[in-house]
Amino acid sequence: MGPVETTAAPGRHDPDFGGSQAEVAGVPVVDITLVAAPACHLCEQAKSALAVLAQSFPMTIHTLSIDDEAGRALMEHHRAPMSPLVLLDGQYFSSGRLPRRKLERRLEAARRGETNG
Repeated sequence: MGPVETTAAPGRHDPDFGGSQAEVAGVPVVDITLVAAPACHLCEQAKSALAVLAQSFPMTIHTLSIDDEAGRALMEHHRAPMSPLVLLDGQYFSSGRLPRRKLERRLEAARRGETNG
């Protein structure tokens, strides 16, 4: 697997902490995987947006390169037409420009304990 960058929820800095089973103060932690391409402005925008959202929502962020075997495998498995590929708790969320409002709604639903369908 390629390099993994992890940003934990505020106050949590354990790189092994993650997945939807984990909680911070009773709130589920959303595990986000971002598969990014080099020199991709949409990927950089997604990284920036996720960094901002991580200040308000408990999440872990794993960044993989599309050049790595694991990143390529995820792109193929989810049939993502373009980068970045974003997975929430291992499930396809988006590819291409990150739909930030939609992501905020999903994160807010997770905070309330609602399941993502």
